[in-house]
Amino acid sequence: MKKLVLLLFVLFVGLGTVVAQEMTLDSQQFVNTQIIADTLADGSQAHSVYKVEAGTWYAFDGSLDCDFDLVIEGPDNGWILNDPTPPVFFQTPSSEGTARDMINLNQGGSVVLRNILLTGLHGNDVNISSFVRNLAGYKIVWDNCAFTDHRDHCTRSTGATEEITITDCVFINGDRRGSSPFGGMPFRLDAECLQLTFENNTIFNAARMMGNGGNFFTSKMTEIHNTVCNQQVNGHELHWFEALQANNIYHNWSWRGRTLKTNFYEAPFTTWDHFYDVENKLDSVAVYQGHNLFYLDPTFLDYWTNTINPTVAADSDKVIQSVLWPTGVDTTITEDDNFTVGKNYWQFDPRFVNNPSKIDSMLGWCLANWTEEDHYPDWRITPPVTWNEDGTPTLNWPPDMDLSYTNTYLQTAGTDGLPLGDLNWFPDAKATYLANRDTYIAALRDSMANASWVYIPGDSASAVVTPASTAIGDDDTAIPAAYSLNQNYPNPFNPTTTIEYSIAKAGLVTIDLYNTLGQKVKTLVNSNQISGRYTVTVNANELSSGVYFYSIKAGDFSQTKKMILMK
Repeated sequence: MKKLVLLLFVLFVGLGTVVAQEMTLDSQQFVNTQIIADTLADGSQAHSVYKVEAGTWYAFDGSLDCDFDLVIEGPDNGWILNDPTPPVFFQTPSSEGTARDMINLNQGGSVVLRNILLTGLHGNDVNISSFVRNLAGYKIVWDNCAFTDHRDHCTRSTGATEEITITDCVFINGDRRGSSPFGGMPFRLDAECLQLTFENNTIFNAARMMGNGGNFFTSKMTEIHNTVCNQQVNGHELHWFEALQANNIYHNWSWRGRTLKTNFYEAPFTTWDHFYDVENKLDSVAVYQGHNLFYLDPTFLDYWTNTINPTVAADSDKVIQSVLWPTGVDTTITEDDNFTVGKNYWQFDPRFVNNPSKIDSMLGWCLANWTEEDHYPDWRITPPVTWNEDGTPTLNWPPDMDLSYTNTYLQTAGTDGLPLGDLNWFPDAKATYLANRDTYIAALRDSMANASWVYIPGDSASAVVTPASTAIGDDDTAIPAAYSLNQNYPNPFNPTTTIEYSIAKAGLVTIDLYNTLGQKVKTLVNSNQISGRYTVTVNANELSSGVYFYSIKAGDFSQTKKMILMK
């Protein structure tokens, strides 16, 4: 009995210690002031977890320097995008009116943020640069948070870290209202990260996806089941020594487009083959990239062709679509058994239930960018936090957005048989994923060497799966309602490319290839076809580099598009 009483006493004291380590922040005082005042004489924090309340505003009046383990946690009311009253954090401008970061991680510091909304938009309409800037800390964890209206990076890490984990978060309005499309990203790594995890997140309106500041390997990474919508320029400037990148949706990726002069840094979606020609580097690289969806609204392709190109003088400046990877990746795949590019889905329209993208403003931004005009339209959606003239904030939350989708084919298209993209939009599927995550991750890691559904180096047509080459169960996509001729992919290409087209009524279909003199150089299709979606592969081994045109004639329908062969 004495032992039992003693045990209960120890448990009671232990539980009391845990409770004593929590402190509820006072919304009437600045956050950084309270946390600094909570420091003990020995430099440690009196409390390890700082709790905040639903529907409450919390302000910083300067950057918090952190060399300790910091946890800020709101109530768990389910996914942050469905929580109508999250705790909201904001930073006040400096006395000069300039933006200030919220948290600086120094040696020995870490930060964990859960169940909160952070706005980077100040009352004077300037944007925060970074919510968390890592100088020498060892860990960053964000779970179920919303980050909105920041200028550069939600976090920039210039010091080596052991872990960066970002799960179930929402990023809105990576703010690049001016001329530069570089910045406005969730994170940038300028130093090593031993484990980077980016899973089940939604990014809506970003200038870029990720950044890396140097020619070095940075991380072991999983980037799985994320939905990225409206990304201005190429996504991934990270050099991973191990990466699993699968089951993501990249919708309106690189919608700025590119020119023939931007064919390395800005052109490819990812530059992770940067070290393919560096001696003895490939043995340390292990990558699987596949089962991702890449979709660009055809409105952009038409806009570049019909609106922007006539205003740009030189052929080398014509605006065209970006590519998935540089040609050097073929050497990487050939020489490294653990470097595998799986097939990716190309131009499947997910048919989001409610996509609030401001396409007209995005097109106007493109025009300003490529013609060097002074006015850049604001393509953001309404910021989740706006400021009134009297300096008080208004919460516009949750945003009018639903990125669940009705394309049933994509709802089972993941390597795990689950929907592509952020599974928070499909809660039942997310529960399945979490219950089996270890198994799914192990299968992806095995795919680095043993995947069978893969891109074949030198065969660009093998890189993607298109709606035309796949049976789709949706009745409204099975039979086209109109004729169409899509832009070839990839473009530019060498030596093969794929053209997708749709036939609304049965009849004779011809597709011919012409040079710039208008001379026919090849007939690609000349046959009677029933209504449906089709693809044709062009092999240009015998042709020289240059611009070519392909034209379709089917019934009363005719259309011509341009392709570029670069050998």
